[in-house]
Amino acid sequence: MRNTYEPGHSRWTGITGWLTVGCTLAAILCALLSVSSYPPLTAELCLAGASAVFACCWVAASYRAGRIGPLDKPRPLPGSRPSDRVLSWLFAFGVPFAVAAAWMVGVTGSSAEGMERERLERIDYERRDVEIVRPVGDPVYSPPGEDTAGFWTTDLLVRVPFTTGPRELVLEEYTTSRRPAEGMLVDAYYAPGHPEEGASEHWAFDFGQLFGPFMVVVLVFVLPFLIGAVAWIKSELFDFQVQSLRRFRPLLHLPVLGILLCGLALLLPVALEFEVGGFHRLPAFLGSLTPLLALAWVVREN
Repeated sequence: MRNTYEPGHSRWTGITGWLTVGCTLAAILCALLSVSSYPPLTAELCLAGASAVFACCWVAASYRAGRIGPLDKPRPLPGSRPSDRVLSWLFAFGVPFAVAAAWMVGVTGSSAEGMERERLERIDYERRDVEIVRPVGDPVYSPPGEDTAGFWTTDLLVRVPFTTGPRELVLEEYTTSRRPAEGMLVDAYYAPGHPEEGASEHWAFDFGQLFGPFMVVVLVFVLPFLIGAVAWIKSELFDFQVQSLRRFRPLLHLPVLGILLCGLALLLPVALEFEVGGFHRLPAFLGSLTPLLALAWVVREN
C-alpha cells in the first residue's frame, strides 16, 4: 500500500508523535503537581518512560515512511496545517515548564520523610490549641527589626488534652508574639489519640508557614521567567520550523532524542533514590538543563 500522507509522514508517525507529546506533557504536569510525594516517583517515571518509547517508535515510523513511495501528496506550505500552530505553542510551553518540572523532581524529599509524613497524617497529628500551665524560666524579649516583629521566647509547660486524659508537657524554646502567661492558649502539634508522639511547637512537614514566601518567590521570579521563556521560544518557532520538526531528520532529531534521554537518566537518582558517585541532587540539576540544550540544538539546526 502506498503512503498517501505528505512526505515523511504516515498514520503511525502521527499516532506515535502525538502519543510522545501527550505522555511528555502528562509527565511534566505530574512532576509540577508532585503527584508522587516521595520516591519512587512512579507516575512521573512511567509517563516519562512511555514518552521515550513512543519517541523511538516515532523515529522508526518516520524512517519507514520516508522509504515508502511514490508519495501522492506534495509538501504542504509552511503554516498551512493547524497542528503546526498547536505544536508551536506546545513546544513554547513545554520547554520552560519541563525545566521547572525537573527542578521539582530535584527537590523531592526522601522516601523516609514521605512515609513519616504520611504516618503522622494518618494518626491526625495536627496543630491545635493548648493551655499554658506556666512559663519555665523568664521569657526573653527580642525587639522588632526591619523585617520582623518583636517576640517572646521561653520554655513552656503546657496542658495537652489527649483522649486518654490531659498531660503536662514542656515545649522548649517556644516563641509568642505576646508575653506568655498562665492560662493563655498557644498552638502546638499533637495527635489526640497518640500521647506517645508527644507535642511540639513546629512540625518538620508543615509547609503552611513557608507557603507565603514560596508563592512570593514563584510570582516574583519564577513566573516571569516562564512567561518570558514561552514568549521567546514562540517567537523562535516559526511555522516553517515546526513543519520541519515534524519531518524526521537524523542530524536534528537523533541528537535531541539523545540529549533528552540523558536528561531522564540524570533524574533517575532522585526519582529512584540512589546515589551516583555520592551525589543524587547534582545529576538532577544537570538533567534539568537538558531541555534547554535540546532547544538550542533545534534552533541551531533550523
